[in-house]
Amino acid sequence: MISSRKIATLAQITSLTAATLCVALVANPSQANAYSLNGWDYAIGGSNNGSGGSVFDYKGIAIKESGDSIFVALNTNMTLQGSLYKNEVINYGDLFFNFTGKSFKAASDAGQLVGIHFATNGSQSGVSQVGVYSNVKAKSTTSQNHGYANLTKWSDWTKTTNKGAYNDSFGDLTARDSYFAGQQSGTGTILNAIQSGQKVSDIFMMSSADLQSAGLNFAQFGAKGSQTLGFSFKRTADFKVGSFVANLFAECGNDGLAIRSDLHKVPEPTTMAGIAAVAGLGLLGRRRRAAS
Repeated sequence: MISSRKIATLAQITSLTAATLCVALVANPSQANAYSLNGWDYAIGGSNNGSGGSVFDYKGIAIKESGDSIFVALNTNMTLQGSLYKNEVINYGDLFFNFTGKSFKAASDAGQLVGIHFATNGSQSGVSQVGVYSNVKAKSTTSQNHGYANLTKWSDWTKTTNKGAYNDSFGDLTARDSYFAGQQSGTGTILNAIQSGQKVSDIFMMSSADLQSAGLNFAQFGAKGSQTLGFSFKRTADFKVGSFVANLFAECGNDGLAIRSDLHKVPEPTTMAGIAAVAGLGLLGRRRRAAS
């Protein structure tokens, strides 16, 4: 199947070096904010749709698979220290991976999510240690953080503040997408934190310079938040070959990010060496299959 990532504009292409052009960028009208470049898959969120001020405006998420490691990067206006509101810290929620093909809530109810706890300051996650967790169930922390009761409430806010047009994109998904069924009504239904799970791996925080060295370039696709942060981790058995959805919300539900992508078989060491040599010449185009 063809890639779900979007083709770059001519201006974007001409600004790239030959080495950068080791990329397959393919259009998909249903995913207007989805791109792939230098092995990174990107999803770019809606513009200026962070309720509560620019600090909650989450710009983009990117994921890269390299050998037995996975890299995750976020572009936002929020540091890992979170934001102070009414003498309380409101931070990022946890990041979730869903490989099941089910809706987020269905996978959560079955304890089939993979979760990553990475922002600890003021966090109300059900786990305290930074790391990767398997067999995860999720919970909501929005009511404790002066936030939205459900995703429809936030989506309606974006329409009110955007001259009657919804601006509720998280990147590859919107707040009204069926993937978030069960989180669009009721009270305290935005699932944004790990409730329970078993830690299976550590994560390794990366600086902006580290991420740039790894080929990350959010600005290429219009994501120009003041903060670029990320981490890597060794791939565990929970990160299956095939399609997944990864998403996170602010602890208050004021914005979020979501990306559809897929993982491939880890190449043999000798194969990886050959790939690296070809990619260095700017000759390799990487094509990702569309997520279901």
